[in-house]
Amino acid sequence: MQYENLTRERARQASGDTVLSICSAGVLESTITVPSQPGSKPPLLALHGISRNAGELSRAFASAAEAAGRIVVVPHFSADKWPVYQRLTRRARPDKTILALLTTLRAMDEAFQGPVDVFGFSGGAQLAHRFAMLYPEAVGDLHLGAAGWYTLPDETAAYPYGIADAATRRERWSRLMRSGLRSFLQRRINVYVGSNDTLRDGSLRQNELVDERQGVHRLERARRYVASVNGSQAALGLPCTARLEILRGCDHSFSTCAEQGGLAARVCEHN
Repeated sequence: MQYENLTRERARQASGDTVLSICSAGVLESTITVPSQPGSKPPLLALHGISRNAGELSRAFASAAEAAGRIVVVPHFSADKWPVYQRLTRRARPDKTILALLTTLRAMDEAFQGPVDVFGFSGGAQLAHRFAMLYPEAVGDLHLGAAGWYTLPDETAAYPYGIADAATRRERWSRLMRSGLRSFLQRRINVYVGSNDTLRDGSLRQNELVDERQGVHRLERARRYVASVNGSQAALGLPCTARLEILRGCDHSFSTCAEQGGLAARVCEHN
């Protein structure tokens, strides 16, 4: 179902249906969950990992959204249109896709007029923090679940590992991220990772540079990312707002993190 100029009451009745938004890569399908009693929290955009388990995210967040009174939108980046959606690319730009989705959502409901909170898991967390670095004005709180690796707010490391210029055409991304760095760092950044997320599997980026700077597994990389963000905030005289939440007994499985670690509830209820 495609929505145009949807009122709050009609959106509430249509909860669980599909929102269609159009961008240069094609049509993006997103599932929207609207609680019966919306509260004061901003809407949440939830980005899936490379398994593209959008349905699993929608189901996991449904009860949490209802309990927290929060609208949750889960887009599905299909493999044919967005083969590397977790990274900024010249083809099928995922950042432009999210901007088009937000434009559609603003036409649906006034709740989307301001910044939205953004959650991502694994590859979705990679996209989430890079999108927030490029468009900090569009993002409220940032929730990152077990990213494989990060673009650090580090002006000594070349993009994509940091935000210094690289000897490639990627310099445009690094310049944009540097120009918005202070704004990006003026938000709460919550990082979640399982205590058992230490496996160096095939989907984890592995090379000497990222292993040395960020750690050899996702748990260590999450710790170092939080330390890097807080260090950058302190250097600019900003409050240190990055926080790490370790999900005890959880590995790199969204379902385990959601069911055993209460990840969806933690994100939706976060203040």
